[in-house]
Formats: sequence, C-alpha cells, structure tokens
Amino acid sequence: MKKEYRIKKSDEIELVMKKGRSKANRTFIVYKLKNPVTDKYRVAISAPKKLGNAVVRNKVKRQIRAILQQNKSLFQNGHDYFVIARPNILEIDFLSLTKQMNHIMRLVHQPSQQRGDKL
Repeated sequence: MKKEYRIKKSDEIELVMKKGRSKANRTFIVYKLKNPVTDKYRVAISAPKKLGNAVVRNKVKRQIRAILQQNKSLFQNGHDYFVIARPNILEIDFLSLTKQMNHIMRLVHQPSQQRGDKL
C-alpha cells in the first residue's frame, strides 16, 4: 500500500479505536473513524501474537493487504480504518477471507442504529 493509505502512528490507531465505530465477525474486527484532515482513506492492520510467530503474523498481514488492494471500492474516502485479525483467520482459505472482508466492510458502512430507535 502506498504511504498515503497507511496509518503507522500508534496515537492515530488509538484514536480510531477509542472514537471510531467497530464491527466484528469471526475473522476480523474493523474500526472506522471519519478523518476530516485527509480526503483519502487510510488503513492500519494488526495481527496479534495469538496468531503465532512472526512468520505467521506477517503472512496474515500480507494476505489482508492483498485483499484490501484488490477491493479498494470497500473503503470510503475521508475515513480511517483499523483491521484486526482474529485467530480464526488461520483456518480459512484466501477466497473465504475475501468474502469475510467484504461482509465486515458492508457492516461497517451501514448506518448505526441507536438503542430505542425504531425503523
């Protein structure tokens, strides 16, 4: 991914986690936060140590990056995203990972409903 599409600073990642909306499925947790500073989307990816050693974690991050690059239309410009891989990711093939990512991104982009709101 190009530099303008990455979030590297831990302060920015923490801000996305604290103030952003999150959605989760069996494979991913995704946080989304509106960023008024830039008109492009930015992404940070995390693979926790629960997944395995550095080789396994790097492989998972490469797979996630590949999925995100193939599906750039999943993102909304002007937003920051933080993607966290869950341990279930090791049991799934690449095609299923792509489907799971599409699913979670659709959930993230749905308007949130507050408790007590009626349709």
